[in-house]
Amino acid sequence: MSISHIVATLEQQLKLYEQLLELEVSKKALIMQNSIVQLNSVTQKEKLLTAQAESLEQSRILMTARYFIDNGFRNRSGILSDLVKLVSNAEDKQHLMHLHETLTKVLKELKHVNDLNQQLVKQSLDFINFSIDLMVEDPNEELVYQHPMKQLSGNRSNRIFDNRA
Repeated sequence: MSISHIVATLEQQLKLYEQLLELEVSKKALIMQNSIVQLNSVTQKEKLLTAQAESLEQSRILMTARYFIDNGFRNRSGILSDLVKLVSNAEDKQHLMHLHETLTKVLKELKHVNDLNQQLVKQSLDFINFSIDLMVEDPNEELVYQHPMKQLSGNRSNRIFDNRA
């Protein structure tokens, strides 16, 4: 197994992760605008890219493991940092180090943006739940403590929405 095949796969992965990052950034704006249809479209594209990324990662791991075996290194995993350490050609080593650093940076940014999007979705859901609670709440209900027995005998038929259903 030649190192050039591994490098080519890493470059494909980098392009793919950069596309995923662009999608995640665009999702942020769509979440904030509450554009559900467009958000679904972006999510579908994201699923396809994620499946491709998983396939490329599996391929890269297998190629890296094959490189180790072909070069007489036993009991090595397909970890990229191990490959960087064991490559003897200075140019290949430099290129692999650059790809490793760039991939790490893009993946950290992707994780950061994804976490931010998850927080935005959670806040949106919390706001929706709050809005529903406001609609469901009895406007005649007192905001002070009442004895539990008095609450049970009170009239609750004024509710617009029965949340027990």
